[in-house]
Amino acid sequence: MSFSPLLCLLCLLFLGHLILSARARPATRPPGAQFGAAKNGSRGGGLGKRSGAPSSSSSSSSSSAPASPLPPPRGVQGGGSERGSFQWSPSGRRTGSLYCRVGIGFHLQIHPDGKVNGSHQASLLSILEIFAVSQGIVGIRGVFSNKFLAMSKKGKLHASAKFTDDCKFRERFQENSYNTYASAVYRTEKTGREWYVALNKRGKAKRGCSPRVKPQHLSTHFLPRFRQVEPPELSFTVTVPEKKKPPVIPAKPKVPMPVPRKNSPPVKYRLKFRFG
Repeated sequence: MSFSPLLCLLCLLFLGHLILSARARPATRPPGAQFGAAKNGSRGGGLGKRSGAPSSSSSSSSSSAPASPLPPPRGVQGGGSERGSFQWSPSGRRTGSLYCRVGIGFHLQIHPDGKVNGSHQASLLSILEIFAVSQGIVGIRGVFSNKFLAMSKKGKLHASAKFTDDCKFRERFQENSYNTYASAVYRTEKTGREWYVALNKRGKAKRGCSPRVKPQHLSTHFLPRFRQVEPPELSFTVTVPEKKKPPVIPAKPKVPMPVPRKNSPPVKYRLKFRFG
């Protein structure tokens, strides 16, 4: 068979056109492969080529690395946790503060380190819990410090971590509405005088064995300021029956009265005579 040169030329042109169109067309990849290649190239591709490690190892190591834990909130650290954990005591125990009227007035405080003193302004250390031990005998505990008020053999006030006999006090109500707290264990042997909880004019704790600490002195008078829960108000509503309104009667239209004419002429009447 003999082919004409024109037909051969057309075939060559058609093949050249196919080759040029195949080179100009971009290589298409599935979307998942493109995303994976871009991800590997941006994170670990460049590092893998420079260091000689394959990109797959870098991607696997980055995916297997554990997530860093979040830092704790600010309110949990520092003094915020101590204030947040503070709660009022349950019902049945008196919770409040003891205000001493000596000097400019002080609130009895129990510190966590065992120190006992007074402060002019109330704080968390001045919140105390007074609970009954027996008839007339009470114990005093600092809510914030979680320690008990105690008096030693030498009459010194301090805070105790455990409740012992030194932490028992006899509570008495005075005539001026103030209370006194005397040690239930220690007293003067010769005279039998009781040792009282007292503060001086500077807010420091006095020794109970001092002869100047007497129940008549202002330094031993404490006013309990307790947090009382107000009872809920009992209220009720009364519904007043509505009064029925009388039916509205439409008003009758007023008939206008005739207006008399002014300067009207006189009316003349003519007499009629009949003759029969």
